[in-house]
Amino acid sequence: MLPPDFAFELKQFVSLLLLPPTGPLLCAVLGALLLGMAPRLGRLLILVGLICTLVLATPLVGHRLMRTIEAAAGDALDERALRQIMSSADAPKVIVILAGGMRADERERPYREQPNWLSLERLVHGAWVAKVTGLPVLVSGGVPMGRKVSEAALMKRVLEQQLGTRVTWLEEQSLDTAGNARHSAALLQPLGRERVLLVTHAYHMPRALATFQHAGLRPIPVPFGYMGTPGGPQQYAWIPNAGGMRLNWLAFHEGIGELWYRLRGYH
Repeated sequence: MLPPDFAFELKQFVSLLLLPPTGPLLCAVLGALLLGMAPRLGRLLILVGLICTLVLATPLVGHRLMRTIEAAAGDALDERALRQIMSSADAPKVIVILAGGMRADERERPYREQPNWLSLERLVHGAWVAKVTGLPVLVSGGVPMGRKVSEAALMKRVLEQQLGTRVTWLEEQSLDTAGNARHSAALLQPLGRERVLLVTHAYHMPRALATFQHAGLRPIPVPFGYMGTPGGPQQYAWIPNAGGMRLNWLAFHEGIGELWYRLRGYH
């Protein structure tokens, strides 16, 4: 059996090869290599690869893909909705905030390692949920390969030092969403705290919800950060750009993750 870290990195490497722009560009490269042996097939692969690269860099396509994914996340919860949930007989006992990644640079001060933008958005929203509900917080995120600190530790630092929110539990073993669920359950189930408010981005919520339910917890989704609604001048939404590529990358990453988890029986 492969070591967990190596298996995770292998999975990441394969997914990067499949995701845009690498996947479509590799299709075009394969077509170029086949031009001498099978000219018609080679030209077709080049054309398909280039068209897919352009299409999957347009914000218009990314927004529509995201909107489809986010439909399963449900609606965002306002303060009134949260207070109604807290007043129910089956009220949640914990807020679980999922990590979204980290970054590191020797030039950064006061800390070299920082949560990335996805993690920071989740922390800000999680801090607001904690303020409204008064529930204790669990942050979930392990140590990526090549790093020396866990994502959960970075999240705790930001929540406590910058957002005034105390963290009660750190889950530092997970390397993916399934791990978030499994290791969070290991911490919370012995305490009888299976009912949780689950905080993550709307596009990530359907997969996260399924894995937490599979792990034996009873999550209530707290989605936010919807990316399927276009913003700004829509007359330019069909023009490929870096923002469109990022949006489509996230959508395809989540789609591949959802398919993989379904094959593993999480749904």
